[in-house]
Amino acid sequence: MTKLFFSSAIIASALVAGCGSVINKSYSGSGGMTAYNIKPEVYTHHYTKGFTGVDAYGWDPNLQFAWSRIGAAKTCGINFDQEKAIDQLQAKYEISKVAHEIAGIDFHHMQSKKVAGFCTQERINEIQKYMPNFLSGNFPKIY
Repeated sequence: MTKLFFSSAIIASALVAGCGSVINKSYSGSGGMTAYNIKPEVYTHHYTKGFTGVDAYGWDPNLQFAWSRIGAAKTCGINFDQEKAIDQLQAKYEISKVAHEIAGIDFHHMQSKKVAGFCTQERINEIQKYMPNFLSGNFPKIY
């Protein structure tokens, strides 16, 4: 019985150690946006490299790009006309205003807000570069 307990303890320790190495493994770039609680490093990865594949949640990756930049404008305190942005989004991507606002812009705003130091000057410059285009209905095809 003691031998069985000892062997089970060794196996359990090995499994926990193995799981720990999987958990601590660096982010692979796929699937992290599907987590219940999205980690800041996962959001930052996709903000930079794109919300594509499973991480786009079935939305057009170019729409995700626009949503993420408009949401980031809110996070970084950049003044813009949100109603106009939503109207332009709705004209380009024919889904409801509520979806653009809640599933899109506000979702990205809440994710970027969780990232410490998110509003770098580089990001602010990028947002300010794209915002006039978004407000005029010119959404770039990035992906």
